[in-house]
Amino acid sequence: MEVTFINVGYGDAILVQSNGFTLLLDGGSAMAGEFEEFPFRIPAAEYIKQTGLSKIDLMILSHIHEDHIGGLEAIFDQISVGEIRLPYNPALFSKSKTLAADGSVPPSVHLFTSALHAAIRILELAKRQAIPVEVLQNGDRIFLPQGIVLTVLAPSSETRQTFENLLEEALTADDSTNALLELDRTANDSSLLLKLTAENTALLLAADQCPDKWNPEFFSALENVNVLKLPHHGQKDSISEEVFSKIPLTHVITTASSDRRYQSANPEVYSTLLRLHPNVTLLFTDERDYPPYFQNPEGARAIKLVIDSRGIHTEFIR
Repeated sequence: MEVTFINVGYGDAILVQSNGFTLLLDGGSAMAGEFEEFPFRIPAAEYIKQTGLSKIDLMILSHIHEDHIGGLEAIFDQISVGEIRLPYNPALFSKSKTLAADGSVPPSVHLFTSALHAAIRILELAKRQAIPVEVLQNGDRIFLPQGIVLTVLAPSSETRQTFENLLEEALTADDSTNALLELDRTANDSSLLLKLTAENTALLLAADQCPDKWNPEFFSALENVNVLKLPHHGQKDSISEEVFSKIPLTHVITTASSDRRYQSANPEVYSTLLRLHPNVTLLFTDERDYPPYFQNPEGARAIKLVIDSRGIHTEFIR
């Protein structure tokens, strides 16, 4: 199995490939400013085009935020998509309308609104192209080639229902401002927490699902996790000493931009990780020099983990 973390700057775009099967989890941002004047950052659609892939068998949207799903639309212009899954009832998005919050809200709400429109358009594309779309729920398991298993650990059914109620309000109310404000505030809590198991390796792909929201009932499922895609781009809320001290981590990947905006890729997070796991390998998609945690002077368009019976091998794709 190969797991590739594409350098989309501040955002997630993760390719999982095994025996001819391709899964894409999120697609980074669609904003040109995320890539201009950053030679190693690359839009997800452009990276996928350069790989020569002709099909994404399974596309997963972790949650509605621009830095996770904004870049997915462009993928439909160049290759086919087999099926789509997301953590919300897709029928809600058929109630679409043009949404706008008033000028009193923070800029993040307008970005969320843009992402919500992108999600609506993606599902409209899926309908036109007869692509199956299903909800991914807590407890679901997807069996992939070569014995790979994808397990959904979060969000809880209660969190999902609360978010869906707000979505319905935003998509039907005369004034959507309050619903959009609350949706933006709680979107991270609704994001998927996925465990990918293959060979002797288990990866936790956390989107923006932070550990203070994780249900202790599934902590036993984390006992063999050795690779972590750090939640929320390595901001302070991405780590819990109580949880991470019990996980046998060998590799931690951060999908933050090198300017470390919003206090992402926060040094306090890595000092804690190294105290808990002194031999852990820290990887950053967009960093070139982050002493003392990481150095990659030549830069990379992506970081690929090649996982087989021999262990984990890291490749920098330039």
